[in-house]
Amino acid sequence: MRNIIDIEEKEPLLDGIQYKRTKICPSKRIEKRILTSSSSTNNCEEFCFKEFSNNITSSPIEESQIEIRRQVCYLKELKKSDHIIKFFGVAHDNYKFYLVTEWMEYGNLHEYYTKFRNNINWETKMKIALDVCLGIAYLHKCKILHHNVQSANVLVNGNNKVRLANFGLSRQFSDITRNISHNLENVRYMAPEKLLTEENGVKKKKIPYDTKCEIYSIGALLWEIAELKKPHSDINKSEILVNIRIRIRNRYVLPFSNEVPMEWIYIVSRAMKYEPEDRIGISDICRDLYKLSRKFSNVKSISLSYVDPNSGFLQCNNNARVSTLNDYYRYNRILSVEDAIHEHKSKNGNKQLAWQSFKYHSINNDLAKYMVGYYYYHDDEISELQQISKEERIRIAVNIFEETANKGNPSAQLRYGICLWQGDGGIDPDSSKALKYLKMAANSGNSAAMYIIGKAYWNGGNGIEQDKSQGAEYLKNAALNNHPTAKKICYSNNIIF
Repeated sequence: MRNIIDIEEKEPLLDGIQYKRTKICPSKRIEKRILTSSSSTNNCEEFCFKEFSNNITSSPIEESQIEIRRQVCYLKELKKSDHIIKFFGVAHDNYKFYLVTEWMEYGNLHEYYTKFRNNINWETKMKIALDVCLGIAYLHKCKILHHNVQSANVLVNGNNKVRLANFGLSRQFSDITRNISHNLENVRYMAPEKLLTEENGVKKKKIPYDTKCEIYSIGALLWEIAELKKPHSDINKSEILVNIRIRIRNRYVLPFSNEVPMEWIYIVSRAMKYEPEDRIGISDICRDLYKLSRKFSNVKSISLSYVDPNSGFLQCNNNARVSTLNDYYRYNRILSVEDAIHEHKSKNGNKQLAWQSFKYHSINNDLAKYMVGYYYYHDDEISELQQISKEERIRIAVNIFEETANKGNPSAQLRYGICLWQGDGGIDPDSSKALKYLKMAANSGNSAAMYIIGKAYWNGGNGIEQDKSQGAEYLKNAALNNHPTAKKICYSNNIIF
């Protein structure tokens, strides 16, 4: 009894009768109500009334409303964040109980982009993504996990501002206040460790939901914001659970369309890593999205006149403006991958032009993607890269090298092997794993890899057992492939090639 009295004092029930019903009812359980200010009939506040579900078997409705009132009392303290829906309390009206929040004019994010698809540009997408991720970051700071990150739980108000909704501090709160019909949609965003509950017919140990699970869901939502369609939307709804499980078991990666910035793709790929420990944190996502949004703001302000045939870049006036990343690329002279490589290697080549071309093609071309990694690792002259710290650039480069090395690029195998050897990008030095990638590159005819392996075996050390016979063989093959340093070592050590 005392507990109920405490709740009554801290979180008294609102009188639902005071709120005037409207004809706007997005669903059977949700309706819009207004409250007219006593000082002015023209000053009306708008509220969302969400009826508690009566389909609760674990406790009677009286206990349910007490539980919600207890948690709303806490959730109202989240008002410091502009990215979280505002909670006003619990209302009672005609034997029914309602959760009262602010009214969000445009409904959820999926409804919003379905209706206004043609008006959503990249600037809007970045703003939505940042608002969502800042909201999640705030919840995590408050030790709250959302548990159900998806577009149905991101709401949009009349000012096109998005806020997180439909989360709670307990499972009971979630069961009472959410729409059960959305549950099947969860699988589109669900982390592998939660989705794949059995392996080879044997049930796995149940893994508790944590921040890493939530990060995966955020990655899936960011994919949706970029593409303006739900993840796995190509799968028939009747087969969605089975087929998504098959895809995730096979480590399927959601494909991006050509217009998505590489930086956005990279954020999503790191958030949706198969292994939980490989996923980035919410602060990293917010930081990278903020950097991308600033970069895009700079692009958006460029004025256009014509392309200088000498530099390949824009000469500006005030007559035209870039409005999307596609415009930016369209008005720049983008080279083919082959021509960009020639430009890159040329003594007086336009490195900025080569960089832009590699970045443009990197979405669909692994060689271009490797070259993007190369620039992140080596080039301090590109203005865009100068805004990123050396440590961060190397970390990004190492991840790109690993990805393209595993796709069979010999140059990436060489670079990733060297990074493993040196412990670049925050990874632990691993000479054994480094040798594995270097041998891949050597077997593809890369003379630099042959030389490094030959020298490692010839001298021994650093975890490699000395083997002069094997070392001489690799050095000889490197020399035969015109590696200058390998030739010198062969001459000085009487290795005939």
